[in-house]
Amino acid sequence: MGAVVYRGDTAESVHYAAVAVVGPEGVLTHYLGDPYMMTATRSSVKPFQALPLVMSGTADKLGLSEKQLAVVCSSHNGSDDHRATVMSVLEAAGNSPENLRCGTHWPLQMKLFNHYPEHGEDKDPLRHNCSGKHSGFLALTRQLGGDLDKYLDPDSPTQRMVREAVGNYCEYPPDQLGVAIDGCSAPVFTMPLINLAIGFQKLASAMGRSDSERSAALRIRNAMWAHPIMISGERRLDYDLARSLPNNIVCKVGAEAVQGIGLADPPIGIAVKVLDGGVRARDPISIEVLRQLGVLQSPVDLPFLQSYVRPEVRNYRKILTGYIAPEFTLKQAN
Repeated sequence: MGAVVYRGDTAESVHYAAVAVVGPEGVLTHYLGDPYMMTATRSSVKPFQALPLVMSGTADKLGLSEKQLAVVCSSHNGSDDHRATVMSVLEAAGNSPENLRCGTHWPLQMKLFNHYPEHGEDKDPLRHNCSGKHSGFLALTRQLGGDLDKYLDPDSPTQRMVREAVGNYCEYPPDQLGVAIDGCSAPVFTMPLINLAIGFQKLASAMGRSDSERSAALRIRNAMWAHPIMISGERRLDYDLARSLPNNIVCKVGAEAVQGIGLADPPIGIAVKVLDGGVRARDPISIEVLRQLGVLQSPVDLPFLQSYVRPEVRNYRKILTGYIAPEFTLKQAN
């Protein structure tokens, strides 16, 4: 199954999920549903999309810090610090906010803290949760001498490099990746869920097929470890997992309830997809997967994770009306 939403003691809604878990050799060890289902990975692959920025030498040429590299891998909250860091990446490459083609939205930071955008924050592309990734794309495009206005074109040199890097790192043929348009207008890739898990297992262990790929993976992983708040922000599972398991976990959410997780010890990779895109079910399912795998012995004992174990459901008067409970048992692969 996945997660059940209760109103009182009555099961009101059900969210079905698919989960793929791989071990150190990239072999399936546990699963739920169909671990091979073709999945639109959305923003979960941002750390892999950043590989060409490092492997091309662009990050070195621009002198990008770990903090700047982390925001390139992020789906950030759009806080003042996130905004300033994205701006610094643009400036390092000689680009500007006017070059961003990600669009605008009500910043996640303001939504999470119930703040209304009174000063145009919802019209600021720097606060878009994908602006970090776009700043990296723009930096690479300028380094390659490409057309900045076409940096999101799937056939541009930048996006061809990105597609090749994502497919190779997740061990899925790049020419077989499904390509569509993401919410931020960048190319988004579709692959089997298990391959997403493979990518996260490799990233957590800083693995790669070549010295260049291994070195890039190590830098990206270490940047995510050093600056987890850059990857997402306050009141977000990625950040709360990272500070609960410091220097051991890499995790990256994707829209429509996708979650990628990699552990260095034990060396495993996990990919979660809630089939109906129900974001409210993604976090408790992810926590339960980690619990069943023995990574989290008692999640409720970890202060940053308590609210994700069995999220409360409240009405508009803040009265407790129910809760969301993960209800499944991972199957062991043969």
